[in-house]
Amino acid sequence: MKRYEVIGVLLTLLGAILWGVSGASVQFLSNFRDMNLEWLVTMRLITAGLLTVIYAWFKYGNAIFDVFRNLKDIVGLIVFGVFGMALCQYTYFKSIALAGAGIATVLQYLAPSMIIIYMLARYGKRPSKGEIISVILALVGTICLMGNDGFSFESFPLAVLMWGLLSAVGVAVYSVSPVDLLYKYGTLPIVGFGMLLSGIVAAILFHQPNSYALWDVWTVIGCFNVVFLGTIVSFNAYLEGVKRIGAVPGSILSSIEPISAAFFGWAFLDNQFSALGLIGMAMIIATVIIIALEKRN
Repeated sequence: MKRYEVIGVLLTLLGAILWGVSGASVQFLSNFRDMNLEWLVTMRLITAGLLTVIYAWFKYGNAIFDVFRNLKDIVGLIVFGVFGMALCQYTYFKSIALAGAGIATVLQYLAPSMIIIYMLARYGKRPSKGEIISVILALVGTICLMGNDGFSFESFPLAVLMWGLLSAVGVAVYSVSPVDLLYKYGTLPIVGFGMLLSGIVAAILFHQPNSYALWDVWTVIGCFNVVFLGTIVSFNAYLEGVKRIGAVPGSILSSIEPISAAFFGWAFLDNQFSALGLIGMAMIIATVIIIALEKRN
């Protein structure tokens, strides 16, 4: 492997690991510093979106505003931002607060299976053998994951399942909806404006100017992890890595994200996982690898 590709692998892994760090930081801020999640989502989207737009402007100039010259593209950008990014972020944060970073992140990985089902229902696109296996694994894995604390009615975390599935829906929306926009206007402007618009909508809907958190140095570090490391640095590192090694190897390497989130949650936040829960996590993560490998072949 060439040095250029080695750096690409390392950058891709760094991006995925930092996403895991961000998830564990959200759990810390919510459960140990009583931070208002609505405030955190709004602050993250607006800050990261604004910084991304500024960076895109320095890189591409006023061309980044071309998307606002077409009404159809404006609507697509709003759908991408509000029903993709904002929905994904908020529901992901809620599931982290209820179940921990590891389980919440794994539930997001149901998104590829949702996309497969959507493509079948919407366009009649028959799934391949690998995609069928992935959907079955995702279903069984979810059942195992929900049984992490036992299958009694009292311990069955329906709220976790609801928020986790909504989070996966958000990922599916922002994976499918902006494809044409990304090709037409580029990644940075669309992602930046998507974050910024969704942050503004969140600010209007939630109207939460106060964090209500216990502020200390660890709270500041947690916010830094979520906004800067877990959004700006991770996103750019992952994109640069994928550019060097390709989308398929990048998507496989990104599977380390839920492992990273689970590890940091276990190491620093005392999250516990049963053997059944770990099997469920492995099944869901395997769906991403199967789809990616089949695509390469």
